[in-house]
Amino acid sequence: MPSALPPLEKMPHQLLYLVYGNGDVYRREAKFSILTALSQLKSGESLCIRVMTDRPQDYIGWPVETIELDPQTLARWQGENGYIHRRKACAIAQGLTLADKTLFVDTDTLFLKSPHRVFELIEPGQYVMDEFEYDWSYVCKRPDYLKLGRHLHAHGISASNSFKLYNSGLCGVRASDGPLLDTSIRLIDEWTRDAFEIHTIEQVAISFAMRGNTVREARKFVHHFYADKRFFHAMQAHFFNLHGEAFDPALVTRCLDVPKVKPVPSPWQRLRIKWKLRNHRKHVKRVGRDLLYGSAAPAHPYYDVCRHGWWESALREIRGWDEVEQKRFFGTSESHWPTQLPRPTKPTDEQKILTFLRQQQAR
Repeated sequence: MPSALPPLEKMPHQLLYLVYGNGDVYRREAKFSILTALSQLKSGESLCIRVMTDRPQDYIGWPVETIELDPQTLARWQGENGYIHRRKACAIAQGLTLADKTLFVDTDTLFLKSPHRVFELIEPGQYVMDEFEYDWSYVCKRPDYLKLGRHLHAHGISASNSFKLYNSGLCGVRASDGPLLDTSIRLIDEWTRDAFEIHTIEQVAISFAMRGNTVREARKFVHHFYADKRFFHAMQAHFFNLHGEAFDPALVTRCLDVPKVKPVPSPWQRLRIKWKLRNHRKHVKRVGRDLLYGSAAPAHPYYDVCRHGWWESALREIRGWDEVEQKRFFGTSESHWPTQLPRPTKPTDEQKILTFLRQQQAR
């Protein structure tokens, strides 16, 4: 555990983030998440926001309190087994001393309603997690979970008496829940002692420690975009390029201009695309779908900058093809639309898509 934290006032509630490293993406994620939290506050509501970080200078002027983490603390939190997500459990455990109720939030989280609606769900013996994902009885059959299953069997857990697994992108606990986090960290260390095949051991450990108690889901109040990062990263980069990263109260209102969902064509357009691709082979169908979805994304200033997200997905699929099929797809002419694919609705997108794919393929 780290050395003593700076003297901060113990608060009734706190929103807690963990951000470390020099990556622009995670810093922007955190700042944008903070803006969405502030944008949802009702009149008269205030919010204590704390950021545990090795770069407190990034948040100067922002309405947050920073808790500086030195390299030694980050290394200690990662533990002897090198499991990076152990740091999250340690951050939550350390943060418990700073508030009666702590809501730990992954940076890739957007608030759709006031954080105070989530704080209301945190009660003795009642926790808050991002969302339910699956029962252990289901996932334990997957090959990459078999080793973890042997550890859980030692704790008396099998498919017949399983427990619920929750996504820990958001975790609400009380100051008295130190033993819960201590148990989670101990289990993480036990389950990562040897090589491990999965990277969600931290949320399995927290879910396991919470079993037998009430867990409320927060998905009505937040959007955790972990599965669609490429779109939201593009929109957030555009937002901060337009407005800068220095805090300005106007940013709280301006963040509402950024869509909270990824760019998806209308139901009618999706149906048309599905029909056009109905006779194609599965791997070609996946590429065509992503290329045409990017072209047919709704008209919006922020969606315009993330259409490449769909096209990047298509390119990843193409790169998995053999060399002969890739050459057949791209053809010999740089302006030649692949004959095996239906054309985009917007004729001007044909050249945009081909140029993008060729430039990315050449990297």
